[in-house]
Amino acid sequence: MIYVLGSINNDISLEVERVPKKGETLIADGCRMGLGGKGANQAVAISRLARKYDDGRKAVKMIGQVGKDAIGEDLINKLDEYGVDTEFVRRVNRNTGIAVITVSGKDNRILVYSGANLGISKSDVDEALQNATAADTLLCQLEVPTYIVGYALRKARAIGMTTVLNPAPAKELPADFYYNVDIIIPNETETQILTGINPKDWTSQLEAMREFHDRGVRYVVLTLGSAGSAVSDNGKLVSHIPALKVNAVDTTGAGDTFVGALALTYPHIGMYSFKEACLFATRAASITVARRGAAESIPSFEEVCALYNNEIKFARSK
Repeated sequence: MIYVLGSINNDISLEVERVPKKGETLIADGCRMGLGGKGANQAVAISRLARKYDDGRKAVKMIGQVGKDAIGEDLINKLDEYGVDTEFVRRVNRNTGIAVITVSGKDNRILVYSGANLGISKSDVDEALQNATAADTLLCQLEVPTYIVGYALRKARAIGMTTVLNPAPAKELPADFYYNVDIIIPNETETQILTGINPKDWTSQLEAMREFHDRGVRYVVLTLGSAGSAVSDNGKLVSHIPALKVNAVDTTGAGDTFVGALALTYPHIGMYSFKEACLFATRAASITVARRGAAESIPSFEEVCALYNNEIKFARSK
């Protein structure tokens, strides 16, 4: 089982010819509204890319909060429709989180109002993880309170779970964050904020990955947009994985698809190596960028296999 602790937002995506200047009003060419938030997107990615258990169980449980409003109810229903277990999604007396996204060509800009996402508590984490085992995985981002993420990582580590951190949006983190993280997946901007190193070339990428290893993280994946990704297993495996050439129309959900796919396939699916899991995540993300939207752009397992002729048989967790 994979537990995702993170944000659940109502995304409002506006397609514009260009980003408006200060004081300028532009008319949008298109508008999409739907499920979003890094936590929700990554949970959907896991569900879409996983095959259901034979006994009807779902592959991923979402830990989060929405408001007691029509939007919150609708987002829970959408998570259910995508196959995400919402047992630990709470409705609270706060407004549901909202993200406003402007998309201009391949460029996107995002503004987020956290709302109910800020209300997650330690007791929410305790309740959600009370039946978790060492065979399970915890995936976190940083769109919910940082101290709650830190608490969840420590608790998961004590249980023996695999811990995955997508440090977005990037912010200064206490040292014990890294000691409790098995896999960290930052992008270029996040890498520079967290390490002070701009991963602009292979030499600087190696330096940044070593910095994360020195802080206690075993697996590092630097996502580099159109340049692919740089990966390291504490120096045992160091590799560059190129991006796949596709007609990119919207990069909004690409990172979340990559993170969810990697959290699913390594080590949750025990038959794949770390590098193979990164390759599968790259393929899944390449489909996402060729579509508009966030959660709705995430491909299914079958779509990834059909496009890349890569038949992957998922093992079942005990």
